[in-house]
Amino acid sequence: MSDITITKKSGDCTDKSLITQNFPDNCNILFTWTQTYLFESCDVLTIRNYDSIDFELCSPAGDFPIPELRDVENILVKAEGNRLVISVAWVITCEPTTIVTNQAADCITSVQEQLDFFLNTFQPNSIEDSYVISIDGITRFGAVRKMSFSKSAQTPVTYSGRLEFIAGNVVVGES
Repeated sequence: MSDITITKKSGDCTDKSLITQNFPDNCNILFTWTQTYLFESCDVLTIRNYDSIDFELCSPAGDFPIPELRDVENILVKAEGNRLVISVAWVITCEPTTIVTNQAADCITSVQEQLDFFLNTFQPNSIEDSYVISIDGITRFGAVRKMSFSKSAQTPVTYSGRLEFIAGNVVVGES
């Protein structure tokens, strides 16, 4: 099995400091959210214990069938570009090398710490959060579009994670 690496290439300015926020923002504080870890440019996430990897390449083409003609006369039009979505599913285990950052190479080890990392730190703040994913010699630049974590009664100690990465040129607007 080969490793899956996700390297952070850029992010917004809030990625460089830990954030704490109280909800609601008045005297009646219901809960406090605190970011525990940093994940800055050039930090690397490594997933070694994956369950599945999916490469979904979509190459949309429209068709315009001509009335009273056979299927071979159908006009195919490629009006949209290609899209590559890479989905990775893995089991979150107590493995200290799953997440390696510049600050916390050995600190993020337990299942709870890793879940905290994904939900409170790795979560993209904006389109400026761009990444490079490398799997089996395939490398793409893009963004994390979706993450999900679940556990069941059959495995009450560990979580299954799923990450959806969309390849492309991350464009954020004019400078």
